[in-house]
Amino acid sequence: MKRLAIFFVCVATLAMASCSMLGAGANNTVAQSLGQTCGSAVLGLYRSYKSTGTIDLTNASNLTNALALATAYTQLRQNKDNSSYRNAFTSGLILSSAGLITNQNAGNFVNALLGAQQLGNINQNSTPTQVNNSTPAVINLVKTIDK
Repeated sequence: MKRLAIFFVCVATLAMASCSMLGAGANNTVAQSLGQTCGSAVLGLYRSYKSTGTIDLTNASNLTNALALATAYTQLRQNKDNSSYRNAFTSGLILSSAGLITNQNAGNFVNALLGAQQLGNINQNSTPTQVNNSTPAVINLVKTIDK
């Protein structure tokens, strides 16, 4: 059993190493994964917003989701001119948002995310004030997909 686990770890390591050597393909994989994380975070924030009418970023779950959005914002801003990256990100976003983000509203959401500059203030070391100042940006993002 131990040998089998070691074998799978080695195969996974080799697969990851080969993907990183592929350049653009690996970049698209990273973008799609980031999009999936973002889609899941948006879904969680959307559900919170719909149940309470606001988003409380002192709630640990909402804060974690806001951090995921902030990471997506930062990475997407760094690659905003790379259409392949953006398409892969959008694909992941649609895939993991349980139908909340669709082909029809994904472009609006991605553009709103790129414009949400206050998200750049949220990170692991953010003060409560920085996080609270970012709440309107998070709510506006959720409102872009509000059904």
